[in-house]
Amino acid sequence: MKRLATGTMALALAAAITAAAAAQQQRPAPPAPASQDTRPGMAVLDFDIGMTLGQDPETYDALRRGLASLTLGELASNPAVRVVERAQLQQILQEQNLGREGRVESSSLARIGQLVGARYMVTGTLYDNRGDVRVNARIFNTETSEIVRTMEVRGRMDNLFDMVQNLAQQLMQGASLPPLERRAADEFRQQNPAPPTQAVMAYSRAVLYADRGDTPRAIEQYHRALTAFPQYTQARTECNRLQANACS
Repeated sequence: MKRLATGTMALALAAAITAAAAAQQQRPAPPAPASQDTRPGMAVLDFDIGMTLGQDPETYDALRRGLASLTLGELASNPAVRVVERAQLQQILQEQNLGREGRVESSSLARIGQLVGARYMVTGTLYDNRGDVRVNARIFNTETSEIVRTMEVRGRMDNLFDMVQNLAQQLMQGASLPPLERRAADEFRQQNPAPPTQAVMAYSRAVLYADRGDTPRAIEQYHRALTAFPQYTQARTECNRLQANACS
């Protein structure tokens, strides 16, 4: 009788093991871990203001933000780099109490880069001599704490976006990024045509008012930018991000 009970228990145990194995086979496999983005990150800080003549201070305050944001948009066309969104960068600056009075100390660049996951931090200074505009920029490597490259772009106030494109190209070269293929570059420009200065100025003021938390005035300026240039993709996207369907 005892031997019969033992055999019955063995059979039950074997059945349980078989059932568990079958259940394990039927259970869906766990999802594979997401592949890590190994592209170098790049962040563009709002430009500082150098010697300026010809515009009111608020216009320059808008331009230093707008031109930096537009440069970031041009860099995003290159799939070899991961750009840090301006909103994310601004949030970190506020949380860490950095960038007081619109300026970020050089000693803070490595720390900021680590916080936002950027290997490269781009800084620049905007100058204007009655319509002759210049931006001096530099690329800072947050991993080595070295300045990788300095550069200068010049242009006229009535053709600002040419400067933005020129600066973005130099930044890509300075960070040793592979150039865009001709077809990809043409497709990007077709989807993001170059806006005239009137639209760039309105866009820059929109960025300024958005930073100040004045959403109605920001949307008003986005609308002005789109009235001046209806194909202004970046202005439309950022307007709708600020307030859903505000610039649909």
